[in-house]
This record gives sequence, C-alpha cells and structure tokens, in this order.
Amino acid sequence: MSTSNSVGEGQQDLSAHLKEAMRRLASSVAIVTSRDTDGQPHGMAASAVIPVSMDPPSMLVAVNRDAGLHPVLQRSRRYCINLLADDQHPLLKLFSQTALREQRFRSDDWRDAWTTGDGPLPWLDGAPAAIECEVDQTLDYGTHTLFVGRVVRVRCAPTETATGTSAPQPLVWLAGQRARLAAAA
Repeated sequence: MSTSNSVGEGQQDLSAHLKEAMRRLASSVAIVTSRDTDGQPHGMAASAVIPVSMDPPSMLVAVNRDAGLHPVLQRSRRYCINLLADDQHPLLKLFSQTALREQRFRSDDWRDAWTTGDGPLPWLDGAPAAIECEVDQTLDYGTHTLFVGRVVRVRCAPTETATGTSAPQPLVWLAGQRARLAAAA
C-alpha cells in the first residue's frame, strides 16, 4: 500500500489526507436530537456515532464545538440518536444546513413520547432505531467534544413490516454521498 504523505508533512496536509481517507469509510447516518432549557428541539446530522460498551450500555457522539447542538448538549446533558433509514435521506439537508434550522422538526414524523429528566426528547418515527442517552462523560479533543452517554431507552422498528416486507435499508454515507448496501450472496 502506498501513501501520499510522509512523516513531517504539515498538520494541514495530514488533516486533508485523513479527510480523504475517511471519505472511503462507509458509515451509517443519524440525527442527534436534544432540547434546550426553553424546551425547543435541536438536532444535527451525524456519522460520528459509535457504541462504547454494552456494560454499561453507552453510546458516543462526536460534536463539533461550532455546531448549534453543542451548547444544547453541554447544558441538557441528554440526547437521542435517531439512526436513519435510506428513504429518510431528505432529512439530511434540513439537519446539515443552518439556514434550514426552523424547518427541522416540522414533519409529523417526530415524536416526544419518551420522558426523562426535564421532559421528552424528540425521536423520529420510522427510524430503524432511536437511542436515548444521558451524558455520563465528555472529552474535548481538537475541534470536537466527545459526549459519552449512558443509554436509558432504546426503540427499534420491527424487522418486518405488517405487510411482511423487511425493514428499510439503513442510510449509509460513502465518499460524500448516499450509498446502498448489497445483500450478501
């Protein structure tokens, strides 16, 4: 395997090479939601979401400190990870562009049925899974804060629908665009 960078390259070049490498890593896409102290919903699209441990059940979300959701998570210390289905891809535009912030939760697909702490967190009906967490630890690293949340509730969509069809494909991102998974032969 050849590399296009060498030891001693500038940090900016190394960051650009890492960004290019990460475009080659397929990842699921989620919308992370929370509520501010006034009860207003906030959210962002994220692919930097990973399970940390099954004992205790926990999830990590990496959030850029410039993101609008960052101060909300710092204060509320609660979030819901909504894993997206492929057919929910139009939500990415709403949750990726600041100018569209007011339109994010206008859909009838958002629910507030779970309650913990100060009130319900928005979760997306029809998402393959929604995972509610309470922040247990944070770590600032570079431009981001890593929020490690203890899982308090999980909602999973059925693996088969009422009509007998299988659950929708997960939304996968690769090389800056939507990708599709192929069934194994």
